[in-house]
Amino acid sequence: MSAAEPSASTPGLLLRMRRAARPAARVVRRLGRGVARRVGGVIPGRERARLRRSWASIPAETLDDYLVTGYQNPRINAQSILARHFLIGKLFGSEFDELMRDELVFCVEANAALRQEARKLGVKMGQFLTPEKRAEVKRVSEVVAERETTFETKWAEVLPARAATPLRVLELACGSANDYRFLDSYGIARSLDYTGVDLNDSNIANARKRFPDVTFETGNILSLPYADESFDYVLAFDIFEHLSLEAMERAMSEAMRLARRGVVFAFFIMVDKPDHNVRPKANYHWNELSATRIRDLLQRRFPSVTVTHIPTFLRTEYAATHSYNPKAWSVIAERV
Repeated sequence: MSAAEPSASTPGLLLRMRRAARPAARVVRRLGRGVARRVGGVIPGRERARLRRSWASIPAETLDDYLVTGYQNPRINAQSILARHFLIGKLFGSEFDELMRDELVFCVEANAALRQEARKLGVKMGQFLTPEKRAEVKRVSEVVAERETTFETKWAEVLPARAATPLRVLELACGSANDYRFLDSYGIARSLDYTGVDLNDSNIANARKRFPDVTFETGNILSLPYADESFDYVLAFDIFEHLSLEAMERAMSEAMRLARRGVVFAFFIMVDKPDHNVRPKANYHWNELSATRIRDLLQRRFPSVTVTHIPTFLRTEYAATHSYNPKAWSVIAERV
């Protein structure tokens, strides 16, 4: 089996790959020194400024909803669902495995309904900043509107009745609480000590408006002020592809430094190739990241790495005939 070839032999997230772990402290120091030599104080400052400029003109109301509609709706998005399932598993063990599987069946059905409705209406689906295109995506999404809260309701009924030792969780590039709002509504957040960080002030303002009692902070994910291993898990959704390779390594180094138990990452552009494909665009990037190289990078800190190609996972486990994004991957790295 190749490094990024998915397997359907285990439930939940797939492809657990283990290699002999190097001494963690030595590796992290070496990784940190290497990234510091390449990045220094230049890339963080300049790249941070470019990224801030790229979002500065976008209205707060646009930031609040453009990544939670259509296929990206965390209620029916497989990567968001799998991340929630991972946290539920860590909090409550295997108690809810059957409900998890039912939710992924629902995910496949809902995505198929969206695809069929989009074709019927002649609408191109995506994450758009223009109001007209976002309105079209919302019009398509009405086809699942009555059903989209089905599992949100089910989880909210069962999870508050269960006690668990809270997990400390940090989310990088949390946006306008894009995924946290569903950690909350599904009943997971009550068992989390959560912190969300984002570079954009409007995103943080939106998140704080929704959740004034939750910690949301404006911050640079290339250099964060928290102590080593301050969190049990670090989450990140769809951010690393937008960074230069130097900054991406720096951000991942920060995530690895801060995570005591592991990291959970979702990628929207990843490929089963040996090398990254760098694709600059204006003030940021749309890089194709190599599943092999990302896995190897994470294994410097965490000996257990699970790499899941989402379309293959949904096809082999749930007979999904279509995936909205053929380059979607999710990665979990943990200590054993």
